[in-house]
Order: sequence, then structure tokens, then C-alpha cells
Amino acid sequence: MTISDFSAPSAARTTPSEPSAQQQEVAALRAEIARLRRVNSVLMDRVENDMSAKSNNAFTLFQAAITLENRVAERTAELTNLTHQLFQQISERCAAEKALLSAKGDAEKANLSKTRFLAAASHDLHQPLNVARLFLGMLGEHVGEYSDPQSRGSELVANIEAALDTVDELVRTLVDISRLDAGVWPVELSSFALQPLLDRLRQDYEPQAEAVGLRLRTVASAAAVHSDRVLIERVLRNFISNALRYTAEGSILIGCRRRGADVSVEIYDTGVGVAEENLKLIFEEFRQLGAAAREGDRGLGLGLAITERIARLIDAKIEVRSILGRGSCFALRLRSSEAPPAVPEPILEPGGASLAGLCVVVIDNDMRLRNALSALLRSWNCITIAVRSPHAAITALSAARKAPHLVIADYHLDNGVFGTQAVAAMRAAFGQELQALIVSSDSSGELQRALKRQGYDFLAKTAPPMRLRAMLTALASRRAASSASPQ
Repeated sequence: MTISDFSAPSAARTTPSEPSAQQQEVAALRAEIARLRRVNSVLMDRVENDMSAKSNNAFTLFQAAITLENRVAERTAELTNLTHQLFQQISERCAAEKALLSAKGDAEKANLSKTRFLAAASHDLHQPLNVARLFLGMLGEHVGEYSDPQSRGSELVANIEAALDTVDELVRTLVDISRLDAGVWPVELSSFALQPLLDRLRQDYEPQAEAVGLRLRTVASAAAVHSDRVLIERVLRNFISNALRYTAEGSILIGCRRRGADVSVEIYDTGVGVAEENLKLIFEEFRQLGAAAREGDRGLGLGLAITERIARLIDAKIEVRSILGRGSCFALRLRSSEAPPAVPEPILEPGGASLAGLCVVVIDNDMRLRNALSALLRSWNCITIAVRSPHAAITALSAARKAPHLVIADYHLDNGVFGTQAVAAMRAAFGQELQALIVSSDSSGELQRALKRQGYDFLAKTAPPMRLRAMLTALASRRAASSASPQ
């Protein structure tokens, strides 16, 4: 049906003179259709002309557009999938990190708990060891004084003492490793010259080296470093001990080298050496490679494990160079510093004072140790009062009408009382010139430094009896000098 067919009946029902509204609407529709036909014709002509001019390019572009749309859809789907996987991985990683943090916290708590347990066990183990050491010291004096020189008594005493030393060293080393792993070992940094330390090492180890036919020498150095001097000394002592242990003949050399902004403290030996593939293994716990130069001089295999931990703690670096069968060089690399003004450390000289007749007060909460220490002091002709608290000491001295000359106080007493407090109470009662010695199973560097800052002399309970006697003799000399000086 055409427009004319559609509109003819309407035209018949209208008068020729006045077109109806319907006729007007039809005319408007015809005009719009004509316009649309013209637009369509123009567009078709343009498309045909473009197709003729560009051959199939328009169709190719149409296909490319369709393909691109499909690819965009595919890539969008892939991106959506990857985004989902990424969010899932992030969620899983967050959960894993949370679990890892929780496990790390549990491990740190367990490590601290292990450290506390080992510290407590060390204290409990050291007490009977110290008692045995004191009685052994008395036995050694008795054997040396009364036994036949041809008897094996002195040799047996020496063997027992060596066994006790090994047990004591093992316990202390295990505690130290635990404290280092737990990160509870305090570090006290300072700048100091290395030469006094080198001199002290030479004085301490030269007799041992000469006793086994080795030559030990040091090279003078003006270098100074910034670090913890106690921990550095411990590392170097371990290196020297190993050099003595694994060197059968030749020499040991201790010296320093400048390495840029660092100073390298180096210990050379002419010992058995270490194969290159084993250089990392020697720092593992209980790892010992090769035989010691002398029978019976085998260590515990823990020394180098401790030195590595100490080096990490003080931000130092250990370097090892070795040739199997020719010797080794162990070096500790430290940060260089300007040399501070030299301050001579007070040296406790034994002097010539005698312990005979001196009243020595022993304050310790372990009855067995008190009894052993009292017996040892009496063997040196001392008058001994052994109690567990400063109050008991003051009461016993008042009852005996005695004034104390020396005080030996354990650092950890009952009810949270420290030996320094016990000494302060004794000095308040008997005078500030009263000489005192603090003893403890805890021979850590931080405790010794803290006591030194407070002006107290310290001795580890594991020290041999002759060391205790030398310390008491020095304190007695100091007391005599103080009494003789004009007030």
C-alpha cells in the first residue's frame, strides 16, 4: 500500500476548498518521507562511492572492528580473571604473613623461655660446681703439703679440676649462645685504643704458648675502634685459643691493619689450617674439623659459633683465610675511631698483706657454698662468719663482738636483695672503709661493667681458689693502706 492509496479515501470525504486536519497531517508525513528518501539516497551514494574508491577497505575495517571488539572482550575477561586470582593470592599471602608473624612471636617467646630456663639451670648447676671447686682447692693444698712427691695425688686433683672446668665452660657457653640468639645480650659501645687490649692478650697467652713450644708476638698499633671492648676481647681470645690448640709448632702473630674506614684485628698461626670448602662449617655448633695439635686439648666446638653471633651483634665482620697444612688467619673487622684519651685502668695488686687473723664475712644464700667457702677461708687462717643475709651477719658479728675486715657477698640473695645492698648495709654498720668482693655465677660482661661503675670488685664463682685468695689479699692490702693513711 502506498501513501496515495492510504490518503485517497480521506480526500474524498473532504471538500476541495478546505483541506482537513488529516490531509494536512498526511502532507506533512509525505514531506518527511521525501526528505528521508533524499538523505538515504545521499548516504547510499557516498557509501557506494567510498566502496568503489577503496575497494574492500571499508569491509576490512568493519571486520577489524568486530575482531577488535571480540579481542577486547576476551582480554577484559582475562583481566577480570587475573584480578580475581591476584586478590585471592593477596588474601592468601596476608593470611600466611599473619600466620608467620604469629609463629615468629611464638618462637621468640619460646626462645626467651629457653634463655630464662638455661640461665636458671646454669645458676643451679654452677652452685654444686663451685662447691666442688672450693673443696678441690682445699684438697689440692692438702695434697701438695702432706703427700709424697712421688704420689699421683696432685695429678688426680689436676684431672678433676680440668673436668670441672670443661663442665663449667660448657654450661656457660650454652647460656651465652642462648642469650645471643634471643637478642638479650646488651651491648656497650665506646671508642678505645687497641694497644692495651693487645698487650693484655700477649701477657695472658704468652706463657701458654711458651709452655707448648710456640712463639707468640704482637705488632704495636696506634689504631682505635668504636665497639664493645668486652665482646671484642672475647672474640679475640677465642681466636687465640684456637690458634694455640691447632698449632703444633711455629708461631702466632697478633696485629692490626687499616682497611679503608675499618680496622682489621688479625691472628695468624702456622697450624693445621682448614680446607677452603670447610671454612663455613667451622662456625657451626659442635663442629670440629681436624685433630688438635696436642692430645687432650680438644675444645667443645662452640667457640667459633659464639664469635659469629657476637660479630653480628656488634656489627663487625669475621674474615678467615686458611691453607690446609700451612696455617690460618682469623680477622675481626671493626669500625675505626679516633683514639680517646688514655685512662689507665686500676690494677688490683696482691701486695704483701696476710689473710691470717682477718675476719671475713661470707653472705650467700646457698648453704653448701657457704660451708665450702668457710672451710677454704679457715684453711687460710681467717676468722669466718658465714650467713645468708646482711641482717644475720650484723647479728652474728655483734654476738661475737667482732668487726669485719672483708666481706664476700653473692650478687643474688634471697627476697630480691642484691649483694651490693648487703655490702651497703654492712658499711653503714661498720664503716665505709670496709672492703668487699661481689661474687656471682653470672660472669657476663654487663654485670661486671655495672659493678665496676658502682666501685665494686667482682669475681666469678667459677674462678679457682687461688684467684680468690689473690683478690682477698689485694683487698686486705687496700684496707691496710686506707687505715694507715691520715684522716
